[in-house]
Amino acid sequence: MKSIHTIQLLHIWNATIGLVLFGLLVGVSTAIRSFIDNGASAAGFGSFATFAYPATYVYMLITTVSSVLYSIILASDLSPNYKAWLPSKILRSTIFIFTAAVLLAALLPVLPGADVMADGSAMDCLWTNYMQWKVIFNNPVAFPWVTGMDKACTMFRVSEVFCWILSLGWLAESVFYVRSARSAKSFLKE
Repeated sequence: MKSIHTIQLLHIWNATIGLVLFGLLVGVSTAIRSFIDNGASAAGFGSFATFAYPATYVYMLITTVSSVLYSIILASDLSPNYKAWLPSKILRSTIFIFTAAVLLAALLPVLPGADVMADGSAMDCLWTNYMQWKVIFNNPVAFPWVTGMDKACTMFRVSEVFCWILSLGWLAESVFYVRSARSAKSFLKE
């Protein structure tokens, strides 16, 4: 039985953080969905199902799912355990692309104007007062669902933190893949 290589441990770490991030993003979506369904019902719209999620949320979700799947695949690869293992240029390029994508997913929500739905940044949560229902039904005792958007905003902010942690994990992966390629090239020259 071979020991687990540092690169594999980093992929396991990234997969774990990515799964937590995915759970948080699903929680954001669930809280928004509950708010929209109950708000539409209370406002007399019936099953009004229109809500445009912040684009940065959608980009973060897609990047997270891709990152988790790729991390799981690479965590099960035993190749890094071999001393002469040389990660291919395509593999290293893919790692760099994933690193850039996750960094972009972490950066976009904090940039003002990066999201069409928000005047400022998506982290300002200006999208939470959808249809003015937070103002109209501002009684959490009578309408407990009215706090759903605030919960969604809080979970989205926590998701942002986990996205930064995930991006640091992928950045570490990039460094380790470059180091592995250099050490393998020097080993092959000997």
